[in-house]
Amino acid sequence: MTRHAPPASQRRRLALVLAGIIFAAAACSAPVLDVPFGQGASPTSTPQLVVPSPPPPPSMLVVCLAEEPNTLYLYDSPNASARTLLPALYDGPIDILGYRPTPVILDALPSVEAGTVRFEPVSISSGDLYFNPETMLPETMAPGKPFLPSGCASTDCVRRFEGGQTRIDRMVVEFRLLPDLVWSDGVPLTAHDSVFAFDLEADPRTPGLKDQVNRTTSYEALDDRTVRWTGIPGFFDVEFATNFWTPLPRHVLDGLDPSELPQHESARTTPLGWGPYAIESWTPGESIDFVANPNYRRAGEGAPGFERLHVRFVGRDPEAALQQILTGECDVLEESLVNIENLDTLRGLAAQGRLRWQSAPGSLLERLDFAVAPADDRPRILAHVGIRRALAACIDRQGLIDSVLGAGVAGPAGFLPGEHPLAASESLPAYDPVAGAAALTELGWIDHDQDPQTPRVAQGAPDVAGGTELVLSLLTTPDDVHRGIAAAIADGLAGCGARVRIEALDPAVVYAPWPDGPAFGRRFDLVVWPWLQWLATSCEVFTSAEIASDDNPEGSNASGYRDAVYDEACRQAEIGPLGGEETSAAVGRTQSLLTEALPALPLFYRPRLAVSAPGICGLEADATAPLLWNIEGLHADGC
Repeated sequence: MTRHAPPASQRRRLALVLAGIIFAAAACSAPVLDVPFGQGASPTSTPQLVVPSPPPPPSMLVVCLAEEPNTLYLYDSPNASARTLLPALYDGPIDILGYRPTPVILDALPSVEAGTVRFEPVSISSGDLYFNPETMLPETMAPGKPFLPSGCASTDCVRRFEGGQTRIDRMVVEFRLLPDLVWSDGVPLTAHDSVFAFDLEADPRTPGLKDQVNRTTSYEALDDRTVRWTGIPGFFDVEFATNFWTPLPRHVLDGLDPSELPQHESARTTPLGWGPYAIESWTPGESIDFVANPNYRRAGEGAPGFERLHVRFVGRDPEAALQQILTGECDVLEESLVNIENLDTLRGLAAQGRLRWQSAPGSLLERLDFAVAPADDRPRILAHVGIRRALAACIDRQGLIDSVLGAGVAGPAGFLPGEHPLAASESLPAYDPVAGAAALTELGWIDHDQDPQTPRVAQGAPDVAGGTELVLSLLTTPDDVHRGIAAAIADGLAGCGARVRIEALDPAVVYAPWPDGPAFGRRFDLVVWPWLQWLATSCEVFTSAEIASDDNPEGSNASGYRDAVYDEACRQAEIGPLGGEETSAAVGRTQSLLTEALPALPLFYRPRLAVSAPGICGLEADATAPLLWNIEGLHADGC
């Protein structure tokens, strides 16, 4: 399905990723041959025999990956290298550019205004599946459970089920394909191929979490070009525009056992697509070769810009990979092969004309979380909002970014990136260590000996015993970036009289769920880690319902922040398009409340880096799109 964003339940954990290109074309000309004649031949001029020049070799784009794709089957968890390649086979069907869905093989995005999104009332009774507006999960209706009655667009009108029957609205969305789409083998691509893909994902023999399947009442083809998605009663999806399942070739895969598809060649290694390229051959452990798809919908426009695509597996060494850009062995590097620590190197090489590179703020937010409510017996130093805001003023976020990434990368103004369509105009605490230190003193954290090398001591500070030292643990992972972030934070806080002990642990340990992990088990003071931001606001990660416990071991609210007003605003925000302006206002309220309470401090969005050979044009870095989202537009005809 086009929803390449993690569904709501998957937006809680994280990960990280890069790419480049080369053009090969040559023309040879053969010499002119004079044909001699014997002695005494007529002196008249003799014709010259011209040997025709051979055609130039096909133009080729070379993409280098960190590892061999494990599979190209959409429902078998493709690895990062595989996901880099998917746009070559599947153009869209919906691109997510700058947090906004963009139709590729659809004639338009569905909308209420166009009549392709509507809400219809249905009757439900005990035992029926519906969406619980408090737990934000599909559940079975039963007496006492909360629900939004038909016509209700606000959390103010939530009611409790008393039995019998009741009316609840459900969301209906229609998608319409562009005309005359075909698979690379020439067979028409229809709405039935998208329904086939949904049925495959829904099949219990297909692995996966099935989050969106479980929120779907039906997914059906109305004709060859039109698909209708109907959600379960009470579910009003904020990301409804992406609820179109990526088509799979029914004429090839229909009849095969879904449990066997992950190992079947037609799904795993030679899948059909409708995109700019088609697979020609796969040499295990070495490379994959593609040819331009003659049936591509934009072939008449000269797309793709290269006749062939050669994909090499070069290993995980970023230095070696960058060298292969410089030697012309690679044109584009997978994102994981470009270290963000090497921004200065990229700038220097680009200035010399040896490569091209682009950067855009990504969707992975590096965040400093405060332990508002630790679960162990440590002092609750950070429970008071004034302490958190004072310490935030002691952290030079821009200086931190410059030291870790180099100049030219700006920090976010709030909890959403500035280009996000839902971003509010909020301001995080400004860097002002003098004001931060003064606020700490006012709150009872005293510099008792006027020695900057010793921590402040509590004298009337809130939530802690007198004599408690301002000493904090800072949890993170041992990679260079996070070590650099942690060191910069520790230095800043030390300047305000807070001593920081850095604990760099293996990611598997840091991210382990309750109660074993130190982060989600709330056995920390500070933690620096990356969190993914997608189309929806992900406000649920700070709700009370997401505080991990024995009853909720998968909870994502590691800070322990709890605020009933925030919870209510987030529930309203997640009602989605049914709520209209009230929902939009609720999204703004959640950001204002977080900016004020500061259970976490946004540091920076990791940049997306796109690197190519100097002669390659068209590669565009985007916050939310895959590296090769516009692979059909790459060319070597002059930038």
